[in-house]
Amino acid sequence: MAAVVDSGGQSNDAASNPALVPGQGTGSYFPRIDQFYIPEWLTMQFVLNNLICFTPLISYGTTVLSIQKSRTSLGFSMDICATMLLASILRISYYLITPYDIILLRQSMVMIFIQLILLRTSLKYRPDEYKFDKLETVEPFTQLLHGVWVEYFPLSPFGSDWKNTIKSLSFRGLLEFNYKICLVVIYKFLKFFDPSYKRYCSFWQWNQAMNFWTFLACFSTAQLGLTLFVAKIMSWTSFAQTIGSVIGSLSLFIESLLPLPQISILNKLKSVQGFKLILLVSWLCGDIVKISYLIFGANNISPLFLFFASFQMSLDFYIAGQYIYYRFYYPKKRENKSSFEEIEMTTLGSLPS
Repeated sequence: MAAVVDSGGQSNDAASNPALVPGQGTGSYFPRIDQFYIPEWLTMQFVLNNLICFTPLISYGTTVLSIQKSRTSLGFSMDICATMLLASILRISYYLITPYDIILLRQSMVMIFIQLILLRTSLKYRPDEYKFDKLETVEPFTQLLHGVWVEYFPLSPFGSDWKNTIKSLSFRGLLEFNYKICLVVIYKFLKFFDPSYKRYCSFWQWNQAMNFWTFLACFSTAQLGLTLFVAKIMSWTSFAQTIGSVIGSLSLFIESLLPLPQISILNKLKSVQGFKLILLVSWLCGDIVKISYLIFGANNISPLFLFFASFQMSLDFYIAGQYIYYRFYYPKKRENKSSFEEIEMTTLGSLPS
């Protein structure tokens, strides 16, 4: 059948081809899509790279909004800001010596940006309980060591009975003595991360907000200046690699200790009032994204990154256990105890004199 030609000289195949007529046949004016199209650049690695970069904006940004809404930072540890700021600055300094994946560098810059905003908000709404004058004093390290020494070696080693002191030594007693010394060291280490106790030189517990910004400025200038001087100006390759290893390990170690201050606060308050659940959820999600990135998305990453990330995730799970206990079980336990004491007092009061 010949095609119909209109007055403009164009061939009209609509009459001869029903597939081109809407509602007739199987054809359509729109092309048929046989399969879902996925751009080549949209890969799993691309998704993980962007998640690892911008997750801090979501997690800590919601915390900033929560503090502004409640107008108090009670229940939130400002040591979190110190931990992430110091770890991110050290990580950037490490990049100047040993360049690693650019995604982690970008994430460190984003982290510094949001942590500065979070620190400013926390200082603005800091309660009086966080002021240095309101904190408790922890026992001096020398006093704790002296107490352990007197417990196992009551005789003075410099007195006339020094021979009896040596004779009193035993292998079991020596092991117990070393064990107690290790406990003292761990105790002092954990107390340093407890925001409810005074620290040496009132570190990160200053009453004036300007002291926080001064410390961060001095630390950043000194750290980056030393790194640039050693690695770029003087080009001391071997010495720079040694410093880089120390800086990288220190950055990972500091970041892995992020949950410790929050654990101490929840343990002291025996309550989750003021603690933002969204922060805990963001930590856990961030841990999953970080570990997923290190396993599937990163290239040439040291096993130390994975080890410290797993250790930090275990501490976050501990906080999750604290939240469940103090949110649901501890209040009921305290109410049952109060009810028992009231019944006991009522019973005693009803006894005849």
